[in-house]
Amino acid sequence: MEKYVLSKTIAIVLGTLTIIATLGYGFLFLLGTSLGQALHSEIDTSATDRLTLLILISLLIVGVITGAGSFGLNWNVWRIVYFGFCLVLGICLLVTFFISIGALGSTYEFMILCISMMYFLMGYLVKKKKL
Repeated sequence: MEKYVLSKTIAIVLGTLTIIATLGYGFLFLLGTSLGQALHSEIDTSATDRLTLLILISLLIVGVITGAGSFGLNWNVWRIVYFGFCLVLGICLLVTFFISIGALGSTYEFMILCISMMYFLMGYLVKKKKL
């Protein structure tokens, strides 16, 4: 049986969910800005658009690294880097959860907390070299 089967499965699922959520948010962002322009109800948002697109691109990169990076866990150096990557993302999402309490709605806040815990779980499995 191949090593890191559970870690790879969680990573692929989590990476796919991150990519799907990013594409969905990007679609809603483009839909909202285009409707705002069509209805002439837009304030100058060129700086906000760049920041939002930068965040979307970085989330897509995070999703790809999460999914594809799990296939390099047999190398010792990449395993250490990937563990750090999972730990940093888990901490950042946990901080995001605490910052957003009461602002996004309980469903989205719970989703952020669950994704954070999945990153912590994935980091633990990678660190302990579990299947």
